[in-house]
Amino acid sequence: MAYNYPLSDVASLKKSFLGQQLVDLPTPSIILDRSIIKKNCTAMLQVSKKLGVGFRAHVKSHKTLELSRIQVGDGLPGLEDTPAQFIVSTLAEAENLLDYVKGEQGRGRDAGILYGVPVPQGAVPRLIQLANSLKPCSINIIIDNADAFVRFQDKLKAHPDFQPEKKIGVLIKIDTGYHRAGITTSSPRFKPLVDAVLAKDGSKGEGAVVLKGFYSHFGHSYAGSSEDDAASGLIDELVGLEEAARAVPESLRKGLVLSIGATPTATAAQNMLSSSSPRVEEFHAVLSRLKEQFVVELHAGVYPLLDCQQVATHARPAEGASAEGFQPLNKDAIAIRMLVEVTSVYTEREKPEALVSAGSLAMGREPCKSYPGWGMVTGSLGNSNTSSVYDEFGAKTGWIVGRISQEHGILTWEGDKSKCNKLAIGDKIEVWPNHACVAGAGFGWYLVVDSEQGGDQVVDVWPRWRGW
Repeated sequence: MAYNYPLSDVASLKKSFLGQQLVDLPTPSIILDRSIIKKNCTAMLQVSKKLGVGFRAHVKSHKTLELSRIQVGDGLPGLEDTPAQFIVSTLAEAENLLDYVKGEQGRGRDAGILYGVPVPQGAVPRLIQLANSLKPCSINIIIDNADAFVRFQDKLKAHPDFQPEKKIGVLIKIDTGYHRAGITTSSPRFKPLVDAVLAKDGSKGEGAVVLKGFYSHFGHSYAGSSEDDAASGLIDELVGLEEAARAVPESLRKGLVLSIGATPTATAAQNMLSSSSPRVEEFHAVLSRLKEQFVVELHAGVYPLLDCQQVATHARPAEGASAEGFQPLNKDAIAIRMLVEVTSVYTEREKPEALVSAGSLAMGREPCKSYPGWGMVTGSLGNSNTSSVYDEFGAKTGWIVGRISQEHGILTWEGDKSKCNKLAIGDKIEVWPNHACVAGAGFGWYLVVDSEQGGDQVVDVWPRWRGW
């Protein structure tokens, strides 16, 4: 429960860090660039608006209230009327969002939370507490198994605190190729699952749940390497959920939600406004057809921060920001960096190497398909000399985190040894991580800078939620 994981005191954090220069911060520290975050969030919301689709913001990558609010348009000019619809991966995230969602509902804003994993039976008491505090159908769950649904429904109705009028929404998770969670429409268990949910649907009666629609997570889009790959994934998801909706009687389909996405496919929607990809016309034809009957919704999570994995997907072009909401996908769009200190140097080794003050507990151990390391060193910072940034798509020259252990990382110089940017003990450097979600997990807060205000000192501190 969230109250068992209290956040660090914001006033104390701000007293400790506001105004500090990056080169004076303790290491490791995790840094977010607020300006880049706002650009990435603005692009996603603008594109959703132009396409006439909804957007649901996943908060699992950052787990902060401050960034959650930006994701739904707060403080973004012209986007403040965006519905405040969220996805969470843990109940603790939902509990930390509760007061904000309740407050927005009180102001008349469309707001709610989807628990975005197949629901565990042990979650029922906490889901009821959340539902009881909000408007009906504000809390939604994912289901991909009829037996799990029946057990959930029975446990829900038997709980003494459950209020039948506080109905819980159900989205059936469809496996569109990722094979992690979800049910395929070809499964003999699919139609019985849909029928089981419809049999308990209380939208016009006494049932405890309401079928809200169908949900897909195109997680295997991370393996894509081009705009066409991402566009194809986007279309495949739409068609896959359209097929799923055919299991619902036609008279009940109107208004069902078809929720699609993962950051590569959701951000590929930006290509649909300006790209020359041959699949653009096909995408618009499919989307137009579905919008006549359904509510189409994009969802994504890591897009405000991005990371090396996302850049490697090439899901949209690396250049060419536009007024239509397009934001290029390159390292300049990565809003998260790890600040580390050089603690030893090894110039005598076959490759120049250096030891830094962060390892797998800070950066994670997830590889990236585009290069052989666990992080890339960014450009110069203060007293460090890292002017050659490793380009995995070009010369492949620069410092990367080439090896990693629990509390230490080993930087390796890749490329021509004679061009090595020398490092010295005590240098502070920044690293783009492979996976932003994992990189943040070991920290209690983010130190926030703003590149539009110089980007070299802390302008805010965002506490990070903990627990499950």
